[in-house]
Amino acid sequence: MTRSGPKPPARPAGGLDQPWYAGDPIPVPEVVQSDGDTAWQMFNEIARQHDARFAPTAPMTVPPPALGDGAWAVTQPALRAPLQAQKRAAQPLITLDAAMLVARRNNRVCPRPVRWTEFFALLPPRKTARGELRPPAPVTGPAWDVTPPLTKRLCFREHIEWAESAGLLESAMAFMQSMREDEWLHMGED
Repeated sequence: MTRSGPKPPARPAGGLDQPWYAGDPIPVPEVVQSDGDTAWQMFNEIARQHDARFAPTAPMTVPPPALGDGAWAVTQPALRAPLQAQKRAAQPLITLDAAMLVARRNNRVCPRPVRWTEFFALLPPRKTARGELRPPAPVTGPAWDVTPPLTKRLCFREHIEWAESAGLLESAMAFMQSMREDEWLHMGED
């Protein structure tokens, strides 16, 4: 964005709180260098001025309650076992992280085209207000040869995330675990 009109007059050198415009000299603070003893005296003076703003500590006006006179409520032991059981029951058996570990084991990128097409057939479309939304298509056919491995890996990750959002992560995991190692594309392979 360029400014139109005449350039504003130069500001005083100490105007660090003023806006800076292109072409203005860069503002710099004024620096005073002093030896170690002078700096230490200045620090102590600043600390004294800071402490002077607060009132001195005064003794309590009311004594604290004694521990045995009912000042504290009786506590109950925490029920840890049922809460831990509920947490375990609420967690899914297979997580997205576990599925991604299987998908990337042995430096895997994605399934080879035939198996990837089979995996893609497992993914259902999502219902939206405008109809159905399909997951992104797998990288197969002519696109297979020109797509870099990391892009293939990201596309396959999207498919695994789609399976998770559809509640089919267990099926996706079973499919991936049933594949032989030669049915996977690995980093460095064509």
